[in-house]
Amino acid sequence: MPSPEQEAIAAIMRSREAGFQFTHLHNDGELTAIHAQRWRSGALDTYVVRSPTDAYAARFRAEERHPLWQLGGPAAEVIEALLDLPAHDTTGAPTRTRGGLWLP
Repeated sequence: MPSPEQEAIAAIMRSREAGFQFTHLHNDGELTAIHAQRWRSGALDTYVVRSPTDAYAARFRAEERHPLWQLGGPAAEVIEALLDLPAHDTTGAPTRTRGGLWLP
């Protein structure tokens, strides 16, 4: 059974293959988080990983500040859920913002 660290690394690698770009966030020279984002079909998919057990992901419409979808939790689960979302403006994709909840 893979460790949470191995699962997180595998999910990050899958997101890279899916077109995500990365920024490494540092504090006093120490890596504190990984930020990833991908613009696709008029929406921004983004996530931040602070540790294998602490991550947050969201999808935003290009012209809005409130997320269409968001999730926090273990990195592998959060990244996989984001990758599993249907492309923006396709059947089944989140379409409305309401308190940050996904309402298909």
